Amino acid sequence: MTASPSASAVLPEVPIARPSTASPADLWDAALAAWPHAHLLQSHGWGAVQGATGWRVHRLRVDGGGRLLPVTALSAPVVPGAPPRLYVPRGPACAPGDVAAWAAALDAVEELASRLGAVSVTVEPSATREEAAEIGRRLGPGWEPVETVQPATTAVVDLRGGEAAVLARMRSKGRYNVRLAERRGVTVEEVTDIPLAAARLARLCAATERRHGIVLPSAAHLRLVLAALPGATVVLATAEGEVAAGALVVPFAEEAVYLYGGSSSRHRERQPSALVQFAAMRVAASAGCSRYDLWGIPPTAGEDHPWHGLRQFKLNLGGVEREAAGAWRRRRRPVAAGALAGAESVRSTARRLRRRLPRGGEA
Repeated sequence: MTASPSASAVLPEVPIARPSTASPADLWDAALAAWPHAHLLQSHGWGAVQGATGWRVHRLRVDGGGRLLPVTALSAPVVPGAPPRLYVPRGPACAPGDVAAWAAALDAVEELASRLGAVSVTVEPSATREEAAEIGRRLGPGWEPVETVQPATTAVVDLRGGEAAVLARMRSKGRYNVRLAERRGVTVEEVTDIPLAAARLARLCAATERRHGIVLPSAAHLRLVLAALPGATVVLATAEGEVAAGALVVPFAEEAVYLYGGSSSRHRERQPSALVQFAAMRVAASAGCSRYDLWGIPPTAGEDHPWHGLRQFKLNLGGVEREAAGAWRRRRRPVAAGALAGAESVRSTARRLRRRLPRGGEA
């Protein structure tokens, strides 16, 4: 994991006096959380996760109008030995209308891109579709909208007002399923032992993989996430002594994110997944979060969509559909960027084909 070189738009390492007991990760996250669009994917811990999975992590300390604006940028070559691409996930954390902070952040990212010889820079702010036009004005010419890396549409639950208010905001079906799980003896627990939590959730993820033909994290990756992200919690639901559903939720600043989850094929009639999500909302609220992001949902309500059921499940739990502002890319070296885009397209196609292959002996 490497920090970026200093730049004219970058603050000194220690801008003001800090308690000596605070770690660099704590200082980073505290400064980040002070900005209105702070997101987990800009946190110090998420950078550690990405650094362990092949990205090079650059932590830019930007002068955002007299106060520290932390910006996490990730770089990686599309193919070994090629110039890297640069990506800013869910950042920068300043508001779209903060002209000075946006300008400073973009200057710092551009200086880093120049030092790395990056072929392109992609930013994907933590903002809504309504803010997209304002972000476009901050970016200026040379930036083009591109497909998002993170989910373009999510479902966000309002946690304010306590459990009764959260239940009241659910659709009747979601509220019924939570109560049904409780009546049918489903119990939930937070598992604090990292190896045990990762192993149990990984088994549920593997069962979900086999049913739906998708790729979910291994126990090793779940251990990494739980160790790197403060407050990360695994909630498990048990029915008749069997672990039936689970979720990994991570609180950060005002919002908690449902990162991973899975369920077994048994006891589904008892609705353990609904109770797990309600328990995860409790975890988020107890951490001081006012929102719970259920993460991706398909952008269409059509019943022919393969993920229609997932969409309905999350909306039934009180999730309100939220469209992301999008992602923008600036090609710094157009010829090289075009060639590498072709290589990335081939790799993406290969990944999709691999995901369709039978897993675990299932046809």
